[in-house]
Amino acid sequence: MKNRFEVARELLRDDGFFWVCLSDVEAHYCKVIMDEVFGRKNFVADIIWNSTKSVTNTAIISDAHTHLLLYSKSIKWLKTHRDQFRLLADESKFSNPDNDQRGKWVADPFQVGGERPNQLYEITNPNTGLVYRPNQGSSWKNEKKVFDKLLADNRIVFGTSGKSAPQRKRFWFEAKKRGRVTTTLWKDLPTTTNGTQHLKKLFGEELFSNPKPEGLMERIIQLSTLEGDIILDYHLGSGTTCAVAHKMKRRYIGIEQMNYIKEVPIKRLQMIVLGKDNGGISKEVNWSGGGSFVYTELAENSQKIIARLQTKNDKNCIELWNNLKNNHHVSYHTDFQKVSDKEFEQLSLMDKKKILLNLLDKNVIYVSYKEIDDENYSISEMDKALNKLFYSEKTV
Repeated sequence: MKNRFEVARELLRDDGFFWVCLSDVEAHYCKVIMDEVFGRKNFVADIIWNSTKSVTNTAIISDAHTHLLLYSKSIKWLKTHRDQFRLLADESKFSNPDNDQRGKWVADPFQVGGERPNQLYEITNPNTGLVYRPNQGSSWKNEKKVFDKLLADNRIVFGTSGKSAPQRKRFWFEAKKRGRVTTTLWKDLPTTTNGTQHLKKLFGEELFSNPKPEGLMERIIQLSTLEGDIILDYHLGSGTTCAVAHKMKRRYIGIEQMNYIKEVPIKRLQMIVLGKDNGGISKEVNWSGGGSFVYTELAENSQKIIARLQTKNDKNCIELWNNLKNNHHVSYHTDFQKVSDKEFEQLSLMDKKKILLNLLDKNVIYVSYKEIDDENYSISEMDKALNKLFYSEKTV
């Protein structure tokens, strides 16, 4: 994983974030590697997601959580832009019982922890005459002169009945702009069970074990990005990251090596584009379809041989052995004189395949972009144009 982390770090902008989702079996080992790659100073948090609500009674301790390791490309940037790393405020908690012309508000406590001498004054409730002082070990939020201004501005209330301790109004227009700070414990999100149910609704069967729900990815994307930003998921799996990114108007790149990519994530994105996915966060973001995506595959080089090798019989392996002797797919470390043709023929089919796999140069599994014009690879003009557009060499 280390080399992938290193490449990912290079791809990140200074305002970028890197998230890894792991069980506690691997999370702590992973953090050691990530500390080395990203720097310990750029570690932001280990967020605990309550990913499973059910209890396994046969377990010694029933797993209920998943780790979300979060790193910033630049902690310096994050500290000076921390107001951008916020969740949306919840408007349902705001109301306007006194018809304040500034709109909906909530009443926040007017006390904070810690004793500050200039914030330990008395406050008299104008409705009851009761005098209040901060609790022991606490202070009022503001100095007396600031409190007086807030009171005159109708920003101080004394409970819903007007007979309690002072509270400060926080208006919806302020909260909407500021957002709200998240914590390291996420117990309010959907679980892997919700993710499983969503996929089953889309495909009619359970395709993955413990898939991430869209609600989890929505929170991560909301915290880390703005509309139009680019999101990279190089372990695409069932496609949840790209699905949510599409619905939230982000650009995205998804990479997957397994052969189910066409049957699951691609079909899932097609349903989203066509408006046939009303699960996950669809209702929350009013998703009804639209947008587009481009699907491409790497041009195979020695990967073709690897794929064919899986179905080779004994005779085919011997033919391939002979063909590889003068083939550019072979690693330059290979010394054919170490194993004679006769010795190779006497090996078991499994051993033959192992040797053939070891012979192949893993650096040429796919066609390099630099060799795109090599006639030996027969790359079409359309594919060449798409690649050059992708690498910004020219427009089409």
